[in-house]
Parts: sequence; C-alpha cells; structure tokens
Amino acid sequence: MRQYLLLFGILVTTVWASPTPEFKFPVVSREGKNLVDPNSSWQIQSRISPQIDGQNIFSISHHPDGKSAIIGTTDFYIYRISLLDGSLIWKIQAKMYYQKEFDGPKIFDVSPDGKTFLSFGQTDPNEQNSERYLVIRSSDNGSITKKFVPEFSLFYSITADIDYRFPGEETKQNRKTAGLSPNWILTIDNAKFIDAGKKILVSYKHFMDGPHFYDRRLVVYETTSGKKINEFQLTSDPESADWTQPAGFEIAHHQFPFQHVNKRNTIIYGNAHGRIHEINESVMVQNNNVPIVEEKTAGPILYTPLSSSDDLETKDRQTIRSVAITPDGKYLYCSAGIGGGYLQVYGFNLETKKEIFRSSFLDAGELVAPSNDILVIGGFYSSGKFFIVDTKKGILVFASDDEDNYINPHLFSVHPKQREVLALSTGNEVLILRPRGAVTPW
Repeated sequence: MRQYLLLFGILVTTVWASPTPEFKFPVVSREGKNLVDPNSSWQIQSRISPQIDGQNIFSISHHPDGKSAIIGTTDFYIYRISLLDGSLIWKIQAKMYYQKEFDGPKIFDVSPDGKTFLSFGQTDPNEQNSERYLVIRSSDNGSITKKFVPEFSLFYSITADIDYRFPGEETKQNRKTAGLSPNWILTIDNAKFIDAGKKILVSYKHFMDGPHFYDRRLVVYETTSGKKINEFQLTSDPESADWTQPAGFEIAHHQFPFQHVNKRNTIIYGNAHGRIHEINESVMVQNNNVPIVEEKTAGPILYTPLSSSDDLETKDRQTIRSVAITPDGKYLYCSAGIGGGYLQVYGFNLETKKEIFRSSFLDAGELVAPSNDILVIGGFYSSGKFFIVDTKKGILVFASDDEDNYINPHLFSVHPKQREVLALSTGNEVLILRPRGAVTPW
C-alpha cells in the first residue's frame, strides 16, 4: 500500500512540476519562408478587385453581414463594396485637407448591429490645422448621422515647456494672425464601439509631431446622445517615471494601444515604458479630477513584458505596440519592443496573472485575437509580414512569405462573427482568407 501511495505521490509531483502549457507560440523566421501546417492552413478563398475608381485603399473594415466591406481611400472617399465580386454598393466623399502623402478617412469600427460605423471629420477641410473629430456614419449610404465636439488638449505639465490647454478665443485669434499653430488641438487616433454599441471608447493624440506625443487621452462617450461619460489622461506610473520629462515618459508615446474588456468592465492599455495597465471607471474619475499630469494616477500595473535580448541593458522598457484580448476575457496578447528587430509577442493569463508564452523576435505590430485559438498579426514595419497563428496548437496557419500571397501588414480586417480575414494585397486587390472547408463561426 505504501508503495502505491509513494508511486501516486511521485506522479502527482511530476504533473505539478511539469504543467502542460496552455498556449504556445511557433518559431517564426524573420528571413525567408515559414513553414505552415498543411492540415490546418488558411487559404486565399478569393481575390477581389473592388470598384473604387482606381484609388489606393487607406483603410478597410468588414461589415457584420459578411457580404460587404467599407473602404476608405487616399482621395478621401468612402465606399461600401460587395465581397462577392467587388461591385460598388455606395460611394460618398469625406473631404479632408491632405496632411501627408498617405492619408485618408479611417474606418475605425462598425457597430455590432451593422447600422453605423465610426470615422472622422474635419472642422475646416481647407485648413490643415483644423481639428479632426469623431463622426458616426450610416452603413446604408455613408452619410454622417452624428458629429462629436472636437477635443482640445488638457495637458498641463510642470515639466513641459508649454501649457497646451486652450488659451481662450483672444489668444487663439492672435496666434492665427501671427501665423502660429494652434498647439492645443487634439486629433482623433482610434475609436471602438463598446458595451454592445451603447458606448464609444476613443483615443486622442496631439496633432503635432515631436514631444507633443506625450499628450494622449481616452474618452468614453454615450453613443446615442454623444455625451461624454468619462476620460483619462495618459501619465507614467511612478515605478518607471522620469519626472524631468512631460508626463514622466522618457520615450514619446507614438502608439497608444487599448482594449475594453467587456466581462471585466475595464480598459487595458499599454504605454511607452512597457507597462500594461488596467483601469476602471473610478480610476478614470480620479485621474480626471487632478489637473497636473505628473500627479494623475496611471492605474494599477497589470503586466510588464520583459525582453529576451541579451543586447539590451533595460529589459522592462519594451514599448507596447498593440494589445489584444480573447473574447472570454481570460487572455491578453501584446506586441512589444524597442524596434530595430527587437519586437516580440507575449501571452498573459489575466486570471492567474502569469505569462504563458514569449515569442522569438519577429516584426510584430498590430494584434487581433478573434477567438481563443487564433491570433492575427500584422507587421509593425511597412516591409513586415502578415501571420495567422493557432496559439493552442502553437503552429502557423498562414504566412505572407511570397508574392502570390503578399499582404500589406497594416491593412487587414478580421470578421466579427466568422473565421475570415480581409487583407490588402498588391494592385488594390483584396484577399479573403479562411480555413479549409465550410465557413465556421469564431
């Protein structure tokens, strides 16, 4: 009997000492081709040439009907096209001032019911320095159904050279007469429907380049009324802050990735110092009630991804490039790194608060986790690749390694309901990617 108990004890100890990994990440080669599992691979199901007057695609998003997509182009038009043959459903102009060579109307998000979508407008399309603000457009014809008030900067820092808050109408006119830019202007950065479409979560950034990218803000609006419900000013956590710099950041925050976690009713965001924070409504209120950014709360640190590189002295400052949450709210994925090839994908269990994997170095930019087994990865650089990973099996199921399946690493859309990805290839060709066999839900 004692022998059986001893054997049982050894087996139990072995199981606990060597737990089966819950998720895995495959080894991805940055150079050359990557092997894709032939039995699980996703295929290019069709290639579509959308009827968009020969213009370049700037953004693309699935419509929940699964039969159409909404596209923004670099000549500032918005189209809705059929995914059956690329034919035009409707077209509307979204006039803007051309701020840069590659610019256009961004399709931020489509409402869960498919009736509307989020994009942006501009207060004066003939003036480059005018504000870009949030708009809701109809999915039936593209017309604007609601305009949100443009947001001004609230950035008040004791270490910044300039007070970026709105100075009043008189100073505004004096600066305009003197040919000086309105440095209090914020521009919309990203927007997402949350709470089943009842609310909208929006990020803003300073419209100027340079150190002004310290000025980042989250705002929650009520969808129907447009009322502002809550807001949050980005600031560094005391653990990593350098208070000789505005908002405590040594690195300007060019990315501000965030996700709303429905089942936790929280917002998870990543910062330039490699911290991932989780904030709730009370943290946002506390942050908003303090005027000076250095004294605002950043919210609790949830996770700090550490670099695997032996070349880096500071391994905990991997700027967070993207954040994705699985639909059940249990797992977090992030891409993080300092650039220059030192980018990794990390997995984190939100319930156990433990890291579940850390990838080798690859060009990892935007991440989307539409299910508990699939992770879609777009490259951070324009020359980057596009991957689809099965994180439960730890295998690659798609890799854009050659000309026949080239995909723009920044222009893709994951279907909200079914296993399908839209992706832009060469020559404005839109690819529809799916697993083998019949169409299945996530």
